[in-house]
Amino acid sequence: MYNGVCPVVNVPFNEDYSIDFDGLKNIVDFIIDKGCESICLFAFNSEPYKLSFYEKLDTIKAFLKDVDKRVETLIGIVENSVADCIELGKCAKKAGADGLILYPPALSTPQGDALVEYFKTIAEAVDLPVMIQDNPRSTGVTMSLDMLISAFNDIKQFDYIKVECPIPMRKMKAIVEKTNGKLKCYSGNGGIFAIDAFLNGATGIMPGVLLCGEFNQMTKYFNNNELDKARDMFEKLLPLTWYEDQSLEFYIACEKYMLKELGIIKSDTIRKPCTSLTESEKVELKTLYNRMIERI
Repeated sequence: MYNGVCPVVNVPFNEDYSIDFDGLKNIVDFIIDKGCESICLFAFNSEPYKLSFYEKLDTIKAFLKDVDKRVETLIGIVENSVADCIELGKCAKKAGADGLILYPPALSTPQGDALVEYFKTIAEAVDLPVMIQDNPRSTGVTMSLDMLISAFNDIKQFDYIKVECPIPMRKMKAIVEKTNGKLKCYSGNGGIFAIDAFLNGATGIMPGVLLCGEFNQMTKYFNNNELDKARDMFEKLLPLTWYEDQSLEFYIACEKYMLKELGIIKSDTIRKPCTSLTESEKVELKTLYNRMIERI
């Protein structure tokens, strides 16, 4: 399960901040039409921290209905209590999810063995393949290599890890070596380390929605041993990818603005607190996108 490009969907909102379920379906269809074989809801690009528990339940059900088993699915579980994580995970499993992403809780965050036990409790209760997200920039939690290897040895459902820590390729390479490639690594950060990630043993990458088709083509070149073509494609994507990745909220704003400009969603509304794009930033974003399209 899970390899290649697994985009993280945006959850679109109407101008009154309600969830735009028609827009969500359009995003799902766009990703699948671009040839991606897996898709993720509720990594941080989806703004899960801005949805209530019951909104997440409704969104998970709508998302999985929209996907309709056409591709593999990952559902992020972003809650602060074990009980809520288990309930959300079981609902996702019942609705047809293929796997979960687990995060350290934002409040009363356990450390070391206690954090391993937190992940293990949820993973065993839901019993789906699990990805753990190692992203201290967004979670505020640093997970050591030793802790992650301990979790891998102790949690039978723990098959995947999304590596988004500082200098991520060093950690990814060490994980691949220490687990003989059994703990499969994904690279995040919007895809900005894609080539280096694959060269260091990554199973896949998790970009946003906007460039998922281009990243998918780049990955096909890499898998066909056409490294020069893969690098050529990657280098065409980098200016836009780097521009978006100035902060999480800026990235979300860029993705939603361009999805609206492309007619995929009706509104680029982001729930507050948020980062809004200035007019000059919108101009630069569109310029970078159009220049990329011209070069591909």
